[in-house]
Amino acid sequence: MADINLVDVSLRDGNQSIWGATGVTTRMVEGVTPDLDQVGYRVLEIVSSTLMATAVRYHREDPWERLRAARDRTPNTRLGFLTTGKRFITFHRTPDAVFELAFSLLARNGVSRLWVIDPMHDMEGAKRTAEMAKRVGFEEVIGGICYTTSPVHTDDYFAAKAAELEDCPAIDGLYLKDPAGLLTPDRVKTLVPLMQSSLRQKKFDEIHSHSTTGLSPLTVLDAADLGIHTIHCALPPLANGASHPEAQQLVRNLRARGHTVDVDLDAMARASAYLQRQAKIKNLPVGTPNEYDEAYYRHTIPGGVQSTTRRQLTEIRRPELFDAVIEESVQVREDLGWPIVMTPFAQYIVAQATLNVISGERYKQISDEVIDLLRGDFGPLPGPVDPELMDRAMATKRGQQPVNDGGDVTIKDLRQRFGATISDEELLLRAVMPAEQVDGMYAAKAASPVSSLKKLLSLAEDRPTLHSVSVSDGTTKFSLERPTAQEASR
Repeated sequence: MADINLVDVSLRDGNQSIWGATGVTTRMVEGVTPDLDQVGYRVLEIVSSTLMATAVRYHREDPWERLRAARDRTPNTRLGFLTTGKRFITFHRTPDAVFELAFSLLARNGVSRLWVIDPMHDMEGAKRTAEMAKRVGFEEVIGGICYTTSPVHTDDYFAAKAAELEDCPAIDGLYLKDPAGLLTPDRVKTLVPLMQSSLRQKKFDEIHSHSTTGLSPLTVLDAADLGIHTIHCALPPLANGASHPEAQQLVRNLRARGHTVDVDLDAMARASAYLQRQAKIKNLPVGTPNEYDEAYYRHTIPGGVQSTTRRQLTEIRRPELFDAVIEESVQVREDLGWPIVMTPFAQYIVAQATLNVISGERYKQISDEVIDLLRGDFGPLPGPVDPELMDRAMATKRGQQPVNDGGDVTIKDLRQRFGATISDEELLLRAVMPAEQVDGMYAAKAASPVSSLKKLLSLAEDRPTLHSVSVSDGTTKFSLERPTAQEASR
């Protein structure tokens, strides 16, 4: 039996899978990370570009401050970031210069581990992303093989893709990512040994499998028996359901099988209790174990995308369309040549399915993102594309444009457009997000009581002879009085 390491995904993937990517706030991160740091996790998966966007868009919070809050409270645990390699926040191809800036800032603000996934399995692109990450300061880069089911995604296909990463010195190891929770114990027993045997030097010993079908708590145990030493998991209320196996039960099960897991269950319990209190206070859903659903293998839409789709349909007052959209996504995926159903392609598929359902006619309107996909912006599709769809897409104005790899955008261009004196962090947000959302976040940040209090403390520190000082933003006023020498001596 083996020593098993755990990766906690509660604040990133758990949040996206159970809370629609919008539940976690900076205050929550500040409250839970000290206990998470005491557990003994191998890594805390702390953020993705999606969560950075939702911090700005839904909470008007600075995502860089959130990262620094996590960094300052986790001196014993590495923080990790997930990237798909070709997009950052936006749902179209992100220029390389913007990606390099993003990676530099993530490393600067405390993130030291990167999982790099190319959903189209463009391994040359994944290697370039890994090299960029190491160049700007990431300490560890893990290359991903993204699991799905389709006529083209066989065991041999996955093993061949893993072997393509063998010669990249910037990649420190490989992992198997199962974003839709499709892995079964039987498939793991054939796939894992084949992938391990395809590598001569690199280690393949990490697994990320969602609990959407209810099978992953068993699947990851079998993976551990086969030599997988790092397993992703989550804490209640952000475990189970469309998220990941519950950490506490996973530890008990691994130990029952004879594996060693060196973690502090009391620290896990404290962190989980904090998150559960927050869920109750904010009326957020709680993940519960899913029953096995054979029909899920038809559409394979990841849990996080499902929860986001439900929320978005509710926002446009059409929640009753959810089942029809999920069913339509089956045909859309086949027509597109069997792309893997994960970010961003899961969103492309579901968005196009939504357009088909709402319009009542298949491909009456084709989204720009689907046209980009068919045009080749993300590389060749794994299977044959429906020729009628391809003809219709390529006949559009967007379809006739050349493939856009974003290579002509520079940081100098962005500085000229957005400002020469703003911080790098602000520059990146403005380059990839709507101006009104970034403006709103910075306005809220400037007007917050926390900002006023920081100003007050700064004034007091800079002027030690002041007896009293106060600061107000027009709605909130803070005052601070320093005792005189006579008062202090009493």
